[in-house]
Amino acid sequence: MATFRILLPYNYSPNDQKSIRFTIDTFAGHKDVHITLFHAYPPLPDIDLAASPENRKMRSGMTYLSAELKEREAALGAVAETLAAGGFDADAISCVFKKRVRSAAEEIVEQVAGCNVLVLSRGGGKVTHFFTRSIYARVVGALRGVTICVAT
Repeated sequence: MATFRILLPYNYSPNDQKSIRFTIDTFAGHKDVHITLFHAYPPLPDIDLAASPENRKMRSGMTYLSAELKEREAALGAVAETLAAGGFDADAISCVFKKRVRSAAEEIVEQVAGCNVLVLSRGGGKVTHFFTRSIYARVVGALRGVTICVAT
């Protein structure tokens, strides 16, 4: 039986729910499935909040952003629980929540190393396609030897 090593990029959009549903419907029940949930977030700026009165005014905003990152990391864990409830072994699901140091497309391409299946979501209106097409095209264009599933 084939081993599926699945990378599932997750960006907290409604379309990502389609990817989760597709993954459960397609791969749940297979014995040798490993799933990596992946999210790369834009880094928070390094600001010395005590350096000046103007910087101190940004403290509440930075605190809010830090709290939001913690909530998103917890939400990624909740997605892992959804996958486990959908029929996957909880020990075969890992979450990668990391600071983005390159473009989103480059981060996905780097993370897919070692995986043989990539599940992407795609959808939305014309404006969404305008902004996401380049990420999608760069990821798909850069990969070889990986099965790419697109949930729409």
